Amino acid sequence: MFMHINGLAIWPFPSQKRSLMALEIEDLPVESLSSSGPKLCVKNFVWSENEWPTMNYDDFSNGDDIPTISLEGNISEKPCQDYDKVCQEMVTACEKWGFFKLVDHGVAVETVENLKVQLNGLFDLPMDQKLKGARSTTLPLGYCASNPEYGQNLPWAEILQLLQSPQHVVAFARKVFGDQHQHQPFSNAMVEYMHALDKLGRRIFEMLAHGMGLPHDFFTKNFEEKEATMIRVNRYPPCPLPEKCLGVGSHSDPHTLTILLQDDVGGLQVLKGDDDQWIGIRPVPNSFVINVGDTLEAWSNGRLRSVVHRAVVNKEKQRLSVAYFLSPTSSAIIECPPQLLDYSSSNPRKYVSFSWGDFRKELLGQKRVVGKTALNRYLIPH
Repeated sequence: MFMHINGLAIWPFPSQKRSLMALEIEDLPVESLSSSGPKLCVKNFVWSENEWPTMNYDDFSNGDDIPTISLEGNISEKPCQDYDKVCQEMVTACEKWGFFKLVDHGVAVETVENLKVQLNGLFDLPMDQKLKGARSTTLPLGYCASNPEYGQNLPWAEILQLLQSPQHVVAFARKVFGDQHQHQPFSNAMVEYMHALDKLGRRIFEMLAHGMGLPHDFFTKNFEEKEATMIRVNRYPPCPLPEKCLGVGSHSDPHTLTILLQDDVGGLQVLKGDDDQWIGIRPVPNSFVINVGDTLEAWSNGRLRSVVHRAVVNKEKQRLSVAYFLSPTSSAIIECPPQLLDYSSSNPRKYVSFSWGDFRKELLGQKRVVGKTALNRYLIPH
């Protein structure tokens, strides 16, 4: 390729050549993330320069990684002798990192693998069929190709978001697959997975409560209803310009607890608070990544940390991630218990009390969570 300047054809320097190639790439159409209307191009997905990732999706070279915790022997109602120790390890991981990997978690491999097959099958459908289950303009539930309503910094991802409700799952699946038996493999896989993760989430809540010296049901008693617990699936196609695009931008999860299933590709990066450095999280087979949400940080007066994270993309491989967001009933009051407060100056109350219902309304109005902006509205100035 030649550059023409004042009528002269000039072969560009290597850096200029790379810039020209990037500009050509930015004009490429993106069929897989264009749902309706004019086709989007790569340039529509280029993020603000200050958000461009400086680490690759598979950069785990730091040797610094979140802790791994095993639930072996501590899944049933009669835990092992090391129950106290494991509970404390879980709390410590949430205090330092806000994240940990969970192995020996008791969720059947078949349940997880069947879910992956059904989800990839859904995303492989023609766009017009997927759009039969498109999200509404009022609630972010259903299918969408990226989030074009953001206007800028669009996520490089196809997205499915559903409530933890068999009725809601079946209603969505019928729209996409049909009213007869065609929807059942997808519906059954989703419902089975949701039930398994709800049970696992309750166990994690019990262990965190125990590790902090609280009654074992301190959290779980607020999760009897599933009205706000939901699942979000992102599938990230290969991206021709991963150095300027993101699958999901930097944010903290506003919910209480997230149980993340990811495949073996890699792309999750966590912001380590001590030195403000991004850390790549190495995938581990048959594991979940657990992270603290904003609501749990407020509930524990900041002892358990909700940490900013993001998802980067790559040129070669598509990636699947499934986030299960546990949220309490709308009437639940998020208020730190006295046991976790020090009324001296060392650990005063950090957040005003709020209900999950009110917080959820704020989130729906905000539409997009950036950094920790969601929780910061409840900080008490000191």
